[in-house]
Parts: sequence; structure tokens; C-alpha cells
Amino acid sequence: MKSFLLLPLLGALALAQTPTDETKCQCPQVKCDASDAVTHANHCVQTLCQCLNNRETLCKEHCPDYVPTYLPCPAKPTSTPTPKPTDPSCVCEEVMCLQMWPDSCYCQNAAKQKCYEKCGGAPPTLQVCPPLSSSKFITRTVLPTKLPPTPTPTKKPWPTHAPCGGGRPNLYQCDEGYICIKDPYKPGCGPECDGLGICVEDKMCGGFAGFGCPQDGQVCVDDYRDDCDPKNGGADCGGLCVWPH
Repeated sequence: MKSFLLLPLLGALALAQTPTDETKCQCPQVKCDASDAVTHANHCVQTLCQCLNNRETLCKEHCPDYVPTYLPCPAKPTSTPTPKPTDPSCVCEEVMCLQMWPDSCYCQNAAKQKCYEKCGGAPPTLQVCPPLSSSKFITRTVLPTKLPPTPTPTKKPWPTHAPCGGGRPNLYQCDEGYICIKDPYKPGCGPECDGLGICVEDKMCGGFAGFGCPQDGQVCVDDYRDDCDPKNGGADCGGLCVWPH
């Protein structure tokens, strides 16, 4: 096969060495060595072919009327990369990959590549892993817990006063320490006209000292037994504590 490639090359070399008419333009003399092409590999034939074609181009540039004859050169052989030698003393770390696809695919490929970069040898054959975005993950939605309604606080009723007064056959008396007064929250004259009243503690509130009631929520009302009446211009009048109702 190599002899068939050399025949046109040697023929072109012989034609180029044939003397031409001295009156015509003379091409530059370029020597292409054909000895290596006979005894060596295909890349030597390619070198000779490229030399002859370069000589034709040079002649055309020197003599514009010259018609160059180019030869088809054999393809340049593809060089195979030499694998990185393996270090016999090199040991790759053991990698434990989670057995869940495609995470395990990426993990194993990374382990092979790291071992190759560390210890050399033949390039590793990596798996084709799907995109991580194609993995199906289960999304759990936490439903809000329905809390029981907050109970509306009910307003505790105020304590009530014991009744007192009334007609003579049904006269109600107050306990010791309490007096019977007209209920300030009801119309009428109360015990003064044989009506019912309420029993309140006989303890002063208000006045000059501004005494407060003993229990929260009680209201200080005017004590009818004195001559001081806040409705008739009285000031700093003493009072009695009652429960509002």
C-alpha cells in the first residue's frame, strides 16, 4: 500500500527536477527528501507530500503563469493519548454512596474521577446520570391545626345586698355592723315609706380623707344620714359602699 502512495510522489519529484527552458520563469529550487518515505512509516510519506505541495505553491508565487499540481496527501494519523501510568503504591479511598437514585450515580462518578486524578491509570468509564432536578421528592404539607375557640370570659355578677325594711308585718333587719339604706339604683323612697332597702356595711367612704371601699368594684354613694348632700352643693361628703347593679 505504501508503494502505491510513493509512486505519484516520486514521479512529481522527478518532474520537478527536469530542466526547463531557460527563457521561461525559473521556480525556486526546493529539495524534498524522499529517502525517509521509502523506509519509514506513513507520517514520512505525508511529510514528503506536504513538502512537494509547498514547493508548488512557492513556484506559483514566484512565477504567476505557472500552473501548480497538488498531490492528495494521506491523512494525518490520530495520536492516541498515552494513559497516565498507575502508581502501584497508590490506594484510592473507599467511598460509601447513598443507595438512592440518581444521587448514587453522581457519587460513584465522583469517586472514580477522584481516584483517577490521584492514582492515574486508564480514564474511568462514568455512568450517564439524569439531572438532579428530575428526581421526584415527596412534598409533605403540614396542615394547620384547628385550635379550639377561645372562650369568651363571662362577667361575674356583682354580689347582692341583703334586703331590709319593708312593712311592719314583714320587716327585715340587717346583721350587726350593717345599716339599712335606700337602694340608690332603684326609684322610690325605700325604708322611709315602708319600702324595701339594702343592707350595707356601716363604714364611711369618701369624705375629707377620701376613704376607699374595702372591696374592688364597690361604689361610694352619699350617706343620707348626714346633712352633707353633694347634689345640693355639699363637698367632701361622707358615703357608704354599695355594689353596682
